[in-house]
Amino acid sequence: MKRNIFCIAILLVCASGSVTLAVAPIDQPASNLREGWLSLGADYSNTTIDLQIKNVDTGSLFTEGTAKDVKIDLILGKAGYGITNNWEVFAGFGAAKADLNYEGTEPHGDSGLIDTNKYDISGDTGFAAQIGTKYTLFEKALIRAGATLQLTWLSLPGTITKEQSTDSIFLNSGEGDIDTDLFVLQAAPGLSYQVSYGISIYGGPLFQWIFGTSDATGKTGLISKVSDHADIREDSVIGGWVGIHADIDAFTTVNVEYQMTGSSGTIGLGLMSKF
Repeated sequence: MKRNIFCIAILLVCASGSVTLAVAPIDQPASNLREGWLSLGADYSNTTIDLQIKNVDTGSLFTEGTAKDVKIDLILGKAGYGITNNWEVFAGFGAAKADLNYEGTEPHGDSGLIDTNKYDISGDTGFAAQIGTKYTLFEKALIRAGATLQLTWLSLPGTITKEQSTDSIFLNSGEGDIDTDLFVLQAAPGLSYQVSYGISIYGGPLFQWIFGTSDATGKTGLISKVSDHADIREDSVIGGWVGIHADIDAFTTVNVEYQMTGSSGTIGLGLMSKF
């Protein structure tokens, strides 16, 4: 049975390109480690999420708008430590990559016309890191209650291309390099229930905040050097999550879960060994 669950988890990751995904798996909300125990593992996710582009600086390479279906690939190697039987801390380091397209509008000088700007951002591989903690609030028989708090940082370099139109004909009007820093803060209180030996289901409410900044430098029109800055936010912060956690052996576990907010949905996979 456990071997079948592990195979299903791998298949979900392989099929993730056709599923709406999000940023970082959480696993069970309660602590998985006893006092003095260590853990090593890895998380993988493929993200699709809507983000808001706000507070644009010069408007040379950015326009305010909604970047829909932002795609982010994230992999993290993680380590954890049990401070007490009820409390663990963890940290991770890895790589991330993002691609997105969005549109924005702005006045065309003083003519009364409106420009529509299209942006194509192609990402390179950047760094990612995470810190977090889990705490067990209640444990009795087959039920455990706890809370997880984690902060994930994504450094996302890439290139940006801007196309502008005032009459439905889009022409290249700018291009350059872009550096984006995203921070994802997730608070997840919840319950875990052991349905059979070594297999648990878990879930609860999810509170997620995404914020960051993006800076671009390049050229636009006849101007050979321009720069721009924008803030990045997520509209929705409240959602829910559910998952399954299974023991492969006495020291190795795998988890598959689904997260959802108003602007994102998540399938995540995690693998962990403890000793």
